[in-house]
Amino acid sequence: MEKLLSVCMIVKNEEKVLGRCLESIKGITDEIIVVDTGSTDNTKNIAFEYTDKVFDYRWEDDFSKARNFAASKANGEWILVMDADEFVDRESFIIFRTNLQSRLVKENIFFVQIVNFLGKDGSSTSLNYHERLYKNDGTISYCRSIHELLKHENSLEIRGKIDLQIFHSGYMSSIVNEKNKSERNLKLLKSIKEKEGIDYYFLGNEYYSLRDFDKAISYYKKGYQLKENIYYEWVQKLLIRLIHCLHYTNRDQEAMDIIASCEDLFSSTVDFKFLKGKMYANEWKNEEAINIFEFILNNREKLHAELSFDYLEQLPHRYLGELYEREGKFEQAVLNYSRFLALNENDDKRWSSLITLLSKYHSKDDLFLFIQNNVLSRNTMTVLRLVKILLASQNIKVQRLINVYDFKDQLTSVEKEAVKVKYMFLQKDYERVVRKINQNSLTYLNALLATQIFNINDLILLTLKINDSKYKTLVSEIKINPDISNLLNLLFLSERTKLSSNEVAVFTKLYKQAITLNDTDLEKIFLRKTSLLTKETQLKIKIKIKNYLM
Repeated sequence: MEKLLSVCMIVKNEEKVLGRCLESIKGITDEIIVVDTGSTDNTKNIAFEYTDKVFDYRWEDDFSKARNFAASKANGEWILVMDADEFVDRESFIIFRTNLQSRLVKENIFFVQIVNFLGKDGSSTSLNYHERLYKNDGTISYCRSIHELLKHENSLEIRGKIDLQIFHSGYMSSIVNEKNKSERNLKLLKSIKEKEGIDYYFLGNEYYSLRDFDKAISYYKKGYQLKENIYYEWVQKLLIRLIHCLHYTNRDQEAMDIIASCEDLFSSTVDFKFLKGKMYANEWKNEEAINIFEFILNNREKLHAELSFDYLEQLPHRYLGELYEREGKFEQAVLNYSRFLALNENDDKRWSSLITLLSKYHSKDDLFLFIQNNVLSRNTMTVLRLVKILLASQNIKVQRLINVYDFKDQLTSVEKEAVKVKYMFLQKDYERVVRKINQNSLTYLNALLATQIFNINDLILLTLKINDSKYKTLVSEIKINPDISNLLNLLFLSERTKLSSNEVAVFTKLYKQAITLNDTDLEKIFLRKTSLLTKETQLKIKIKIKNYLM
């Protein structure tokens, strides 16, 4: 065959991401085959801009059948399988292609590393290896309707790993919710009649992504029981995800027992060590946690990550920043926060922590210069984002810095007005804030609240401070999502009530801001309101407030 590499894809309604994928491989692969399974958007037109090998295929609830149909159209010596929500680094891909062409290989199936971007903004990642590259000699094809695997017709698979990274954005929360991937995957997985251990692992993953951790635990345990070999890659990942689930459901001792059994078995895997350190940190076992995270950083060249690169460097620095801050070790805390932010400058909470920490030891002028030179200078930083970072601080001096900067045309007129009103509030000039609101319409107030600069929490605190029935009615009529009606009844009517977990979080946030404002009247109100809650909730809030004051 003259062609070395064919990229095969199956797609449906991928107009938002397909262009990015195809642009990343344009001109550096021999052919691109796109199989469309029923798009109703502009997907096929985008595909035709990059290749003339675009084919229609009737979807049969079977990924393997669709992938094998795509492979039947390929003429390259090797087939690389990609999805529309994936892309490659072009320079690295050229090196990969050159190595593939020049090396003699005994393998006929290769694993490549998939880097999955997670969360809302993709700032965190997880890793896994997929068998995506295989010899196009007619003997290898996909099997399984979902989470498909490659098989040789005579069971002569020779697998290996090859140096290629594929970046995947399909697990970002907004995309998962939009495409209902879990619903589709659960249907296909549950339809498998004779399930193997790996099927239960995949079922656990779907419930994990839905945050139904109890069901995920049940399926993970079933998958582990049915494993054929503990050293299969999926088994190690199952154990790591099981530990996560147990931790999220407050079963840390059970999670620690699994870690203890895995640390020697998988001594070079960082995930088990990292999760142990994380649990120690959550239990305020600072010294034990610090020792683990420092060990990871000092030995990261000898360790490897199964689920996330972040466990090797980025997250250890983040936790060490928090731990050293707890211990009152200023220089180490600043150093680790700075190193974390050098790796992930999108973490606003950690920017706020670093600025707050610096504010305790530096003058207002020094703090201003630091923010100008090290925060606002970042390409990803905006003025509005900086304002919200400052307001997230637990230090009133930092919050009041919103009045120092010349925002010029970088904020809208409504955002500028919100900054002015917020600064009055932070100065405890409550009467002036009330006059501002009273002089304007309800539309004005709603516009302020929409900026999230002067926000609903500020309005609640203001209402408690002035004790005005008109404002109590106003706040109660504002649609707040999730609903906090029980909390408002507690605050405004002194009704004994049971709060949801979200309402407890809002109550705690309000209490913390009252402390930050150094408003003794508001602090006394929250102290009284806390006494109306259940003993269990009182204890949770007291612990959070105690930690906040440390």
